[in-house]
Amino acid sequence: MDILADILKQAGLRSRVLNQRALYSPWALRFPCPRSMGFHVVTQGQAWLWQSESSPPLHLHRGDIAFMSRGTSHWVSSSPDPDLLKSAEDCSASAPPHEKAGQEPLVTVVSGAYQLWHAPIHPLFQDLPEWVIIHADRLSGVDTIQTSLTLLAQELENSEMGSEAIVRSILEILFHLILRRILKTSESRRWTLATQDPAIGQALQLMHAHPDKDWSLESLAETVGLSRTGFANKFRKILGDTPLHYLTELRMQKAMAALADSTLSLEKIAHTVGYQDAFGFSKSFKKMVGLSPREFRRKNEAEKALSWRFE
Repeated sequence: MDILADILKQAGLRSRVLNQRALYSPWALRFPCPRSMGFHVVTQGQAWLWQSESSPPLHLHRGDIAFMSRGTSHWVSSSPDPDLLKSAEDCSASAPPHEKAGQEPLVTVVSGAYQLWHAPIHPLFQDLPEWVIIHADRLSGVDTIQTSLTLLAQELENSEMGSEAIVRSILEILFHLILRRILKTSESRRWTLATQDPAIGQALQLMHAHPDKDWSLESLAETVGLSRTGFANKFRKILGDTPLHYLTELRMQKAMAALADSTLSLEKIAHTVGYQDAFGFSKSFKKMVGLSPREFRRKNEAEKALSWRFE
């Protein structure tokens, strides 16, 4: 099992390609993204990324990528003039009609958004830095991210049959390549280390594949070939958590997905995530999520009608 793919799936990740935007005059776009991950790729010119109206912007050049790991409203502009933010267009609005015949845009940006409608409780998301900037001059010609950027530029420049689907696929690939790179660096590196460690990686595989099983510290340790104490210490050293607390977080994340995406009864969901009855499951769920399963499901149903929610 691909641990990262399972984590993203259970967190309810939904993707949407935001249209390529070309700005021909000083302009700014506002991205209201409180519940999203995503990234911007500058495919032409240079841009400025504003994380707030009061902080200095980050300067992005052609080929640079700005990756947002946690949802936050932000702006992208064609110049470092803060006054542009006062009249910024929403990213979903029509492009500003300032193109002149034969004029090159000041900047062209392609964006992808990946929505996590319910705040994920899996600890991986808390480890990710809020923003990561990958500069084009740091990428070699054989880098898989650079290769994907080259393919993206070619498809955007030579729009042919199937280009829309190809661009979407390339952005999906870029998202996972960038995320994988982040998970090999800084605090997030522990997830790469955990999956590469034979014992801890096997334990993660077992818990993700069979959250319904009645796992104990002893049974997990025995299965991966370590003593109870040795396994617990190694798990905590790498991931900073106990195996059984991690298992509970994993179960609750899977339960959130089941509550949001199915009509299964609480009793059935309880059994699929390793609980004997709905009462014990509901108690654990409310303690970790802050809502009872029924409250969570009602809230989710009410929010499905909101126009900015991806489905």
